[in-house]
Amino acid sequence: MRRRILIFCDYYLPGFKGGGGMWSVVNLVNRFARQYDFFVVTRNHDLTETTPYEGVLTNSWNDVGPAKVYFFGKGELNAKKAAELVAEIRPNAIYLNSLFSLPVIKFLTARRKGLVGELPVILAPCGELSKAALKIKATKKKLFLAYAKAVRLYDGVIWKASFEADAADIRDVFGADVDVMTAPDLVPEAILPDYSPSWKPAKSPGRVKLVYLSRISPKKNLAFLLERLKEVVDGEISLDIIGPVDDEAYWQRCKEIIAEMPKNISVKALGAYPNDEALRRVAESHFFVMPTLNENFGYVFIEALAAGCPIIISDNTVWTDIDERKAGWQIPLGEPERFVSQIKNCLEMDNAEYLRMSANARNYSEEWLSRDEINEATGRVLSRALDDRS
Repeated sequence: MRRRILIFCDYYLPGFKGGGGMWSVVNLVNRFARQYDFFVVTRNHDLTETTPYEGVLTNSWNDVGPAKVYFFGKGELNAKKAAELVAEIRPNAIYLNSLFSLPVIKFLTARRKGLVGELPVILAPCGELSKAALKIKATKKKLFLAYAKAVRLYDGVIWKASFEADAADIRDVFGADVDVMTAPDLVPEAILPDYSPSWKPAKSPGRVKLVYLSRISPKKNLAFLLERLKEVVDGEISLDIIGPVDDEAYWQRCKEIIAEMPKNISVKALGAYPNDEALRRVAESHFFVMPTLNENFGYVFIEALAAGCPIIISDNTVWTDIDERKAGWQIPLGEPERFVSQIKNCLEMDNAEYLRMSANARNYSEEWLSRDEINEATGRVLSRALDDRS
């Protein structure tokens, strides 16, 4: 009998607004479905939405790709229900995506109360313990973490860090002796497999098409980008903003900056799109720009590179070699004038130079996606948990 892994996470397919954390779970299921049976417990609606998905049964198991997915309705998942789902599935291991996720907390509460038996638990905090991430809604997070430590909510879990800095953040918060394993976030085996350089728009000096694809929230730092664009008063610049509004007050601030843009800059807020359509729109742009405050992995960066877009990002990411590979630029947020200078350089770039950089970006993504160690590292984490059970 194949071993079973039960996942608790905020969002899953058919949603598409949940960001990299959601897609890392989707890719986990897709990459390991030949080895294990996956069951997912998640909300019955997408991020920023309240309307349930069409075509799925709420409070019931549904076939979604290779996984069985239980979509719970608002207020319908508590510790007791989480325990009942565990008893029904009888998993060999539990996988928790996100530290502060409601379904994750419900399961951990059931475990703390003794409502579920001894099970190995993997917890992927998705960068939520980085110093930059903890500064967002800092008081609320500080109080919750103090409570979690007091009741030993996370005791005995296997922490899955995405990279070494992520592992260090986990130990900083929960102590040097916690059990941490490192494995990169999983990406699809292919992104835009039918991609063609012909998708890219011609690049002429004095004109540039920029694109931002992510949730609109303080962490993604869109307002910083907009402020830098305001400083470029020559040339013709367009910026497409793709993604759901995650923070209305922050978006209002962004709109106020957009209203002050010089006439040479056009900014369009396109909203959220299904993943394939969003990536096709990215491919129709020249450069991807996101000066993030912090990224655990930055799933969208590898997608943008796969779409042939060199990336302009902050240095708060793991993508430290993009300059060396001539696939983009990492710029410290403390040097805003360098962002302005780089946008101007992109503005003046000619088509021949741009096509070389675009090819570098695509090649970078293909090499990353083909790395055997991506699967192997996650496989070791899963095997460790499953072997603990046996």
